[in-house]
Amino acid sequence: MTDLSRMQGFADSAIPALEGRFFRPPLPEGYVARARLCQRLDAGLSGRLLLICAPAGFGKSSLAVEFCQGLPDQWQNIWLGLSARDSDPGRFLERLLASLQQFFPQLGAQAMGLLKMRQRHQPFVFEEWLEGLLDELAMHLMLSKPLLLVLDDYHLAQGPVLDRCLQFFLNHLPVGLVVMVTSRQRPDWHLARLRLSRQLLEIGEQDLRLTHAESIAVLDQPGRTLDSETLHSLIVRSEGWVAGLRFWLLAAAEAGDGNALSQALRGSEVLIREYLLEEVIDCLPADVQAFLYDTACLERFCFELCDAARDSHDSENMLRYLKAHQVFLVPLDEQGRWFR
Repeated sequence: MTDLSRMQGFADSAIPALEGRFFRPPLPEGYVARARLCQRLDAGLSGRLLLICAPAGFGKSSLAVEFCQGLPDQWQNIWLGLSARDSDPGRFLERLLASLQQFFPQLGAQAMGLLKMRQRHQPFVFEEWLEGLLDELAMHLMLSKPLLLVLDDYHLAQGPVLDRCLQFFLNHLPVGLVVMVTSRQRPDWHLARLRLSRQLLEIGEQDLRLTHAESIAVLDQPGRTLDSETLHSLIVRSEGWVAGLRFWLLAAAEAGDGNALSQALRGSEVLIREYLLEEVIDCLPADVQAFLYDTACLERFCFELCDAARDSHDSENMLRYLKAHQVFLVPLDEQGRWFR
């Protein structure tokens, strides 16, 4: 059992229940539908967990939005966008209950009482809280449509205690509730049982890479015609990374000529650097940032080569961290020794 009242800041103050992102965002302008992936997600609704996990810029949230917009009429949908503040399990659970109460207003009277006890610095064990809430939710779901709960940007809130909380939640999901999670890194959950029982549907980086046809569709913008050589060059360079193509479109629009490839590429590289700095690198620990800067000159590398280049002995751990957090590390062999 986990006593969350001992967590720092957990019982400091009441958390406004409706604070945060409860509303599903719109699809970005020029979005290209991912029908092949939505078909897989649709099949996954017969299970418990839909996990969409890939680095920044691969369209995880957009895919989730597209899928939710096309849900069959017999399904209900809750969207819960997470932030760093949701790493506090108390805040997360309060927001979870508030989101469920949008569909089931009578849900959680006892659970809310326990939350109020927590605010009075009383011991609070999340397993007991969730068990009571899920039992009550199961009764509501017996009389309603099935529900898809989306937890978007889980990586922003991820932490050891919240991971344990969600593990318990997933292990005790009532019939009629399916959870979709988008994240830049794999949550630290035990999923073997769900995978073995076919209750888990996973979509990863390779799945999210644009196909050749999807890449052409992204680049097919009104008022712009690209020759075959330019199309081929952009598709090869992007390697299916949708953000890369969209940044090129922005740069090409500023350049004013869609066929001025070199000028647009230079502009897109500036935008990509800014994006990666803000969305990825600035969020990493200082020692990992230093590792990336020290090894940026290497076109391909293994940990021994990185150690030699940096005159250090911790590169294997650094590569392991980057791999676990899916920070644009591309394996070059089946053994996972060489990367670029």
